[in-house]
Amino acid sequence: MRASLVAMLVLAAAAPARAQAPGQTPPVGAPRTVPPPPGPPRAGRPSRIERLKQRIREKRSLDLADALGLDEKTAARMFAVLAHYDEQFDRLLAARADMQRALNAADQIADPRALQQLIDQAVANKRALWDAEEHRLVDLRAILTPQQTARLLVALPALERKLQNQLQKAVARPRANQEPGDVARPRGNPGPRDDDP
Repeated sequence: MRASLVAMLVLAAAAPARAQAPGQTPPVGAPRTVPPPPGPPRAGRPSRIERLKQRIREKRSLDLADALGLDEKTAARMFAVLAHYDEQFDRLLAARADMQRALNAADQIADPRALQQLIDQAVANKRALWDAEEHRLVDLRAILTPQQTARLLVALPALERKLQNQLQKAVARPRANQEPGDVARPRGNPGPRDDDP
């Protein structure tokens, strides 16, 4: 009984030390420093929304690798292709959101030429999105087998739609003292769940 109690105490005392990454604890006898309070996003420090996007993209990549039955080497190549095109999609989708806001206010645009130009820009943006999707598929087909590509064509749109919905829900949650562009997440909530539509 006493031996098991001692063993439990030793394990309980050692648990916090194992939970900390190497180099994360101050040297013995060194003064403890208080971390700075969170402030506005600094250069090099991604915003919450960027961190959430990164987690979602990592999840998408891992889920795709599982769905396609990829080995590590092929999965790593696929991850690199997806990351390359994610940057393009971010830029195009941000432009599309701006154009969508302008198109929503089309009733207030008196100049027909300005409205035509806005419509042309929206159509060009849509074509650019389609082209980026097509080029991404060409690059992925060079990596994947035909069977894996067929499964990708089924799995990727559904997975991206699910993850986009999770991102929209997370962005839409209001939070007190929220910085612009930050994602709101109540305390105790680990974020979007896997089963969210």
